[in-house]
Amino acid sequence: MNRAAKIAIRLGVSAVVLLIIIVGGGIFYIWYSGQNSAPVTIEAEPTPIKTSVQAKPAKIDENANVGVVTQSLTSPVKPGSNSSIIIKTNPKADCVISVIYNKVASTDSGLVAKVADEYGVVSWTWTVSNTVPLGKWPVKVTCSHNKKSGVGGGDLVVTDAIVEE
Repeated sequence: MNRAAKIAIRLGVSAVVLLIIIVGGGIFYIWYSGQNSAPVTIEAEPTPIKTSVQAKPAKIDENANVGVVTQSLTSPVKPGSNSSIIIKTNPKADCVISVIYNKVASTDSGLVAKVADEYGVVSWTWTVSNTVPLGKWPVKVTCSHNKKSGVGGGDLVVTDAIVEE
């Protein structure tokens, strides 16, 4: 091997050794400075808690017509399962519900008269009996306030083949 090649090899080995020493020293420095440092506590200013704004009930004229709108109806359902309906109407309206299966009114304990809340919302949940025949059955809600009334509802589909999404 000639002299120039030996110098190149020594120079390369020296560069690799120097790089290893620098990287090793850097790792040692980071480890050592982490060992001797005291925990730092940062005091943050308290963040004010923002309270959500509550919706206020709408002011409805006492002599306004009574509207009854179905917000949701659990349908279709299987016999033996629960169904529910949510109605939007006038605040404090008196509401009754009926569910008719094959010309026979359901007597489930969940189907009682209720008064709409201050937002005009009223809801019912009831159990569809195991003996209810399959088919489409009317759910009728009648709400009244100050000698005026409105009717709403929907169709409850009772089936044994419900597709889960």
